[in-house]
Amino acid sequence: MPLRVMIVEDEMLLALDLEDMLVDAGYTVVGQASDMPQAIALAETVGGSVDVAIMDVNLARGTNGIETAGALRQRWNIPSLFVSGNLDERTRAAAQEWQPIGFVGKPYSEREVLSSLMQIAT
Repeated sequence: MPLRVMIVEDEMLLALDLEDMLVDAGYTVVGQASDMPQAIALAETVGGSVDVAIMDVNLARGTNGIETAGALRQRWNIPSLFVSGNLDERTRAAAQEWQPIGFVGKPYSEREVLSSLMQIAT
């Protein structure tokens, strides 16, 4: 069964690019969200049936990817892969509390994202 992935990214073109990449690689994209309320609503809609969330750090409407990752981890035990241009040491340290599967900086390569997801696919 392919990994079920949620994309939490406020830049629509990047989210669409990620979705195309994931689908081409055989993953199932359960949906996209651009902020914390949308991500929570999406997880609720699919009953928490998500294997991983690809998470940006800065989200739409002033919401925060680290807080969103925490809510998804606490409520449904959904891990996050942080894909962001804002991955300084302080940000990484704050995100560690939610046991992310990894960090990929923007701009990213398809190989970087897919190899990070392989960790949980096996």
